[in-house]
Amino acid sequence: MSPRELLGDSKRSSPAGDQMTTVHPSLAGSWIRAARPHQWIKALLVAVTPLVALHVSTIGLVRLIVAVVLSCLAASGTYLLNDSIDVAADRLHPTKRYRPIAAGLIARRTAIVVAVTLLAAVPLVGLLINTSTSVALAAYGVLTVSYSTKLKQVSILDVVTIAAGFVVRVIIGAVATDTTVSGWFLLAVGSAALMVAAGKRRGELRELGSLAAAHRRSLAVYRDTVTSWLLALSAVTLLTAMLAWATIGKGGPRLDELWALAVVSSAAIGICRYLRIAQFGDAARPEELVRDRWLQATLVVTATIYVVGRAVP
Repeated sequence: MSPRELLGDSKRSSPAGDQMTTVHPSLAGSWIRAARPHQWIKALLVAVTPLVALHVSTIGLVRLIVAVVLSCLAASGTYLLNDSIDVAADRLHPTKRYRPIAAGLIARRTAIVVAVTLLAAVPLVGLLINTSTSVALAAYGVLTVSYSTKLKQVSILDVVTIAAGFVVRVIIGAVATDTTVSGWFLLAVGSAALMVAAGKRRGELRELGSLAAAHRRSLAVYRDTVTSWLLALSAVTLLTAMLAWATIGKGGPRLDELWALAVVSSAAIGICRYLRIAQFGDAARPEELVRDRWLQATLVVTATIYVVGRAVP
């Protein structure tokens, strides 16, 4: 299938509907799209540990910014590699077939070379921060490459690997700024990521229907019962880990009991909102959920309660 066929010469149908959208692809624009800058919001997890600790020195802030940038570059390298591997499957997908590599706008071999270069260079540059950051960035690269090449085809292990990737991002920020991170906090992050991954799988099943297993073999296992159990288990684990982190966790804030309960209760409302969205199969694109007003409100309220709880003697 040629780029001309995929894009309908200079026009193509919008993935969101039947409205025709004029497309003028350029090489630079194609590379930017392939790098998926809209996904870089996930790299903000690198900043979570020092921000939650409410204490970052000037040098720590510089290291943190560098670590976030390196995480974004590593993520883009992973996306390029992933799209290069998935070319055939993506061309069968209703929306992924418009990705630059699948559409033939970027040569597959060139994308692989750029991806490998980025994934190899990021840990080396990480040495400028410290050895631990370099090791953490290398671990992130190994984990994501393993996912792209093999693990995403293994049911359950694929979502666990995704969750592990989010945990490693948090560790990158912690070691880059020499911030102590609680094991309970890492468990909370992993549980939240597992919950989002389960919701994404449920959404993909709804979106692809009978073509789900053909697009990705692991999707054959993710029926409603499986995703429902994963969503419920990860949500309960998340709330438990949050409460433990807020009150007893080493490196945690050790909030007063009432403030800790208030933080967890507020977070629970946001979690319930997400579960409702996921249950109806509307969480296939987690990055779009940041626009949900309920989730925005609960995030702001939870963060406010946490900051006030830390400030009150």
